[in-house]
Amino acid sequence: ERINQTVEIVKHTVDIEEKGVKLKLTIVDTPGFGDAVNNTECWKPITDYIDQQFEQYFRDESGLNRKNIQDNRVHCCLYFISPFGHG
Repeated sequence: ERINQTVEIVKHTVDIEEKGVKLKLTIVDTPGFGDAVNNTECWKPITDYIDQQFEQYFRDESGLNRKNIQDNRVHCCLYFISPFGHG
């Protein structure tokens, strides 16, 4: 069965606790992004999303009320290259 290709950015949030340390982990999923359509500049929505998260955090940090700032910035990016293909 063929897995459907992602054509938009999908965000999942998970709360993790280990040894008393709480972490809110957000996964931004884009598997196969641009594979199912014309992939000219398919990276643009992803870089736009990353830039938007940094800009939002900067605006929140620059404001007067900084107590409940949500940090939705992208801190790590994993890029998996398929072992199959044409090069």
